[in-house]
Amino acid sequence: MKRYLLFVFFIAATAAAHAQLVEDFTPNPTGWTLSSGAGFSNINGNDVVQTPGVGGNNPANIGTPVVNKTSNTVKVCFDIWAMDANGNTGTKPFPTTTYADILFVKSSVTTSKDAEVASNIYARQNNYVLPTNGGTTCFTFSFPAAVTATNFKVFISFHADGQQNNTKYILDNFIISGVTLICGGTNCAPISLNDVFNRVSQSELSFSGALYGSNLNYPGGFTVDSTGTDNDQNDTYAHLQWKVLTQPAFGGTVIVNSNGTFSVTRGATSITQLTFTYQLTDDGPDDNFVTTADNMTDSATVTINWPPAGSLPVTLVDFNGSRNGSTVTLTWTTNIESDNTGFDIQRSNGNGVFETVGFVATKAPGGNSAMPINYQYKETNTATGNTFYRLTQIDKNGTRTVSPIKGVRGMQDNARMTVYPNPAQSGNMNVLFGSNAVRNIIITDLSGKILKQWNDYHNDNMVITGLRTGVYILVATDKGTSEKLMQKLVVL
Repeated sequence: MKRYLLFVFFIAATAAAHAQLVEDFTPNPTGWTLSSGAGFSNINGNDVVQTPGVGGNNPANIGTPVVNKTSNTVKVCFDIWAMDANGNTGTKPFPTTTYADILFVKSSVTTSKDAEVASNIYARQNNYVLPTNGGTTCFTFSFPAAVTATNFKVFISFHADGQQNNTKYILDNFIISGVTLICGGTNCAPISLNDVFNRVSQSELSFSGALYGSNLNYPGGFTVDSTGTDNDQNDTYAHLQWKVLTQPAFGGTVIVNSNGTFSVTRGATSITQLTFTYQLTDDGPDDNFVTTADNMTDSATVTINWPPAGSLPVTLVDFNGSRNGSTVTLTWTTNIESDNTGFDIQRSNGNGVFETVGFVATKAPGGNSAMPINYQYKETNTATGNTFYRLTQIDKNGTRTVSPIKGVRGMQDNARMTVYPNPAQSGNMNVLFGSNAVRNIIITDLSGKILKQWNDYHNDNMVITGLRTGVYILVATDKGTSEKLMQKLVVL
């Protein structure tokens, strides 16, 4: 789907996820630094990097594009073989013992000479002995605690004992785990995220929405899912197009327009869910959708849910928590209630275990209402660490629905911004700001592109949802003092 793929895999022993940079040089990529005679080549129909053999003080260097560090431990793997003057590879051994130095350098480095300058090097591992007969070689490196840089380049510097005349190196299949690529080329792939539209009206048969999510530029007047944010690192909205890939399996139809809007129709109110997929395409470096060879695409799924006919759900909005001294106050609002008995108040100290600490009965007559109703719950909470609350709404038939989690600061916590969990496994996070100051909030990728934005946000906590695997920056600017709070967000 993309030339550089971001993989997430799980290692049972550690239950940890790692992002990877994978490169097989087909087609030849941009952003790599090749020096000392190194260049792209094709050997037996396979695209590779070829570089002259080395010896003495004549190292060959190969550098990656800029990558983001998603783990403090990085694993580097690549295939390397020796090739003689007649083009023979495979079982040919290196003429002398051959080494690789692995250098983690500043992202501003653009030449192999600068990669060897001490002030440009964050960390390095020297004299890694390559297999005598070539093949796949891997090593694992953990950054020292003093290295706080989040992005860098990886340079592989080769040297040997003695001269290696009439020898070349063939390199292929670079895999670096614990990093993600920062797209710096002229054609970064677009990213489309899954959308979920939860509708309120049981009688609604059709509606129109926008797939472009909460980006800054998208068609106005359409329903959006703020957690589904389609974006592209190097293309504006005008250089993107959308189209439907698969219609709902049964019971409805959808029309996806090229501008990222859609219209969906369900066949009857008894159909409570429709799902379809769509494709997002950019117009490539030539800015022309007609020439499709250089266009790049991504696809996503849209799910639309309607309430069951004859039964309106309890619709919960604006659930918030705040602290005033030793008193914690929870507030929430319902827009619609049907057969509601009330809400269990549940609390956790962050260990994932919730206990019920109170109950608030419904204010709706008979448990039914079509008007907004405001609720409040207060309790004494002297915990020094952060506390997390949720509501469990209880129907008359005993059905329970659990709300999203809201965090509240501890008694002794300062005014710094706190994110929990971070790293997150699902892309859903709680942010605690420490006050109700009015803030402008943005989430960007590491290139600075704004992915999500909230203006004049005044609650002391918020929930972030829908982030894909990767590393992001959250910036909250206090409108009264202009103070900026910044936090790196990691989604595994």
